[in-house]
Amino acid sequence: MVERLAPDGLWALFQRVVPAAPMRPQGGGRPRYGDRQVLAAIVFVATTGCTWRQLPPDFGPSGPTAHQPPTRSRRGPRRRRPAKLHADKGYDYDRLRRWLRGRNIVPRIARKGIESSQRLGRHRRTVERTVAWLAGCRRLHRRYERKAEHFLAFAGIAATLICYRRLSRLK
Repeated sequence: MVERLAPDGLWALFQRVVPAAPMRPQGGGRPRYGDRQVLAAIVFVATTGCTWRQLPPDFGPSGPTAHQPPTRSRRGPRRRRPAKLHADKGYDYDRLRRWLRGRNIVPRIARKGIESSQRLGRHRRTVERTVAWLAGCRRLHRRYERKAEHFLAFAGIAATLICYRRLSRLK
């Protein structure tokens, strides 16, 4: 089950961002679970929506040990502000248009009673499809995490899994 949830390609990508396990100079302590088992446990919890206590014993780690691998990351390029914003008639407010223009974002918002919002359909479908993909990660259906950073971490894991699966199909 571990190999199915953490295939070789995903594991190779994961190894790039996980530092080597620290060695305790004094020795002792509980033996450390393998990072691949921990990754499979995290993917299982993210995709099934179960709690950490409901993890099957196949994975080895319990809830607290699944949080063990610290990840490092390089700072990527700065995110750019979008040049324009597409929205339907529900966002047709002068206050919102002024706010967007104040940030140098061109509003493309259908006006109530004047324009049709049909031209916004292709952009809306892209967003709705992406949200549907994220909804496939059951942990995101309800916000079980108390801390926002944990919820955002699961959202990032879900996005990573979606991208990995899409790219592995292209090969």
